[in-house]
Amino acid sequence: MMKLDTDSIKIINFFEKYTKVHAKDCIIEPANVIFIVEEGKAGKAIGRKGLTIGELERKLNKKIRIFEWSDNLEKFVSNLAPQAKSVKLEDVKGRSVLTISVDSGKRGLLIGKGGTNINRIKAILNRYHNIDEIRLQQ
Repeated sequence: MMKLDTDSIKIINFFEKYTKVHAKDCIIEPANVIFIVEEGKAGKAIGRKGLTIGELERKLNKKIRIFEWSDNLEKFVSNLAPQAKSVKLEDVKGRSVLTISVDSGKRGLLIGKGGTNINRIKAILNRYHNIDEIRLQQ
C-alpha cells in the first residue's frame, strides 16, 4: 500500500480544491510536482487554455505534470509515455521487466535530458506495478 507524506497530502488538497479534480497521487520532485488523476480528468485539471495549471505552477513555484491513471498497464504506460508504440511485460529471472517499443526519432524525447523522463516513468510504474526495469526497443 502506498503512503503519502504530509507535504504530499497538503499539495493534493490544494490541487483538488483549486482544480475540483481528485488526485490519486502526488510525487514531489525538486522542480516538478506530478499528479496522477482519474482517467479523463487531466483536461479539467489543466483548464481552458492551460490557465488553471498555469496559476497552480505560479502558486507552487514548480512545474506541474499531470498524468491520467488507468488500471490497464498498457494504457497507463501510454498516458505516461505517449511516444510508446507498444508495451510488453515479462518476468525475467524473477524481475518485472517492461519493454516499451518506440520510434527511433522519438526515443530521445521519451528518455529526456539526462534520463529525467524515463526515470520519472520508471519511478511511477514501480510505485504502482512493481516494475523493476524498463527497456526501450525500436
